Amino acid sequence: MQQEARSDSSINMSRRVSITAIMTGLALTGNYIFVGIPNVELGSAILFITGYVFGFRISASSALLTAIIFGSINPWGGLIPQIWITQLIGWVYIAFAGSLIGLSGQSASSRLTKDWQLGIVGAFLTFYFDLLTNLGYAWATGISYWITLLAGLSFMIIHVVSNAIIFAGVTLRLDSIIRSQFASLIWDPGTQLSILREE
Repeated sequence: MQQEARSDSSINMSRRVSITAIMTGLALTGNYIFVGIPNVELGSAILFITGYVFGFRISASSALLTAIIFGSINPWGGLIPQIWITQLIGWVYIAFAGSLIGLSGQSASSRLTKDWQLGIVGAFLTFYFDLLTNLGYAWATGISYWITLLAGLSFMIIHVVSNAIIFAGVTLRLDSIIRSQFASLIWDPGTQLSILREE
């Protein structure tokens, strides 16, 4: 099925600002909606999808805004600079990974195989994110990094497993909805590039 390649250079500035605001809002909602369930969140997946669909510039801006707002209005407590810095680095990395995978094209694999691949990517990115934020926690508190990791191991497992499921279940479906329903409202038809993508 022929579809349009995602490139943030083919999105005009006003649309880019609007998309950044919308995806930031979705990421924040994804973080707040499950706040009562420790380490289950949709924000990371939304930032990954933002990169996957719209490219790195939009997703990095969204990651920065998400970090600023969530760090300032965090139900788990006030802003701790060391944790905030590592959280920001982790989210920008997730956004970057999404943009690389989204712009690299997709193989002819089945939908189920692609979902599995995205689940594995989600698990890896979440594991890396948790290693970073645990480093920030150890840095802020002076507690040994290894003790911090061991103390938070059960929460890390929940985070990695839940994000693997979310990345696998949401990425391609949201990408397909955006492409089929909103492509003409987002990308400039004069600068779109066509690529072959299999649904």
